[in-house]
Amino acid sequence: MRWYCPGCWRDFGEDLARCPHCGLDIHGFWNSKDYVEKLILALHHPEPTTPVRAAEVLGRLQAGQAVEPLMELVRANRDVFVVRSAIRALAAIGNSAALQFLETLTQSAAEWIRREAAAALDLAVSKDMTAPRNGDPR
Repeated sequence: MRWYCPGCWRDFGEDLARCPHCGLDIHGFWNSKDYVEKLILALHHPEPTTPVRAAEVLGRLQAGQAVEPLMELVRANRDVFVVRSAIRALAAIGNSAALQFLETLTQSAAEWIRREAAAALDLAVSKDMTAPRNGDPR
């Protein structure tokens, strides 16, 4: 098992209260964050599957406060799987900022990003069309 400092992302072999590298009070830091804030921080975790899982959960939670961090992840990350999970999470959140950003991605120079963004938008639209409205049992 490995533990990571959320300040500098160094890892250790034991659960330390204070990071020996940057001095962060790790336990105090984590105790001051709610679940969504912790997931947003996990978007930058160095272990490659952690950001993917964090983005997926943020999408399932429809965490509006994660839209900007997810957009930044798409802009800055080079890992295809991380970017794909962020795009899908933005579609699942589905607010106007997320959908506008996905729309801009349909013009990306990278073909795979254009395709992923278009598929995510299609999914968001179909999900929105099947959602109940004003008592409509649809």
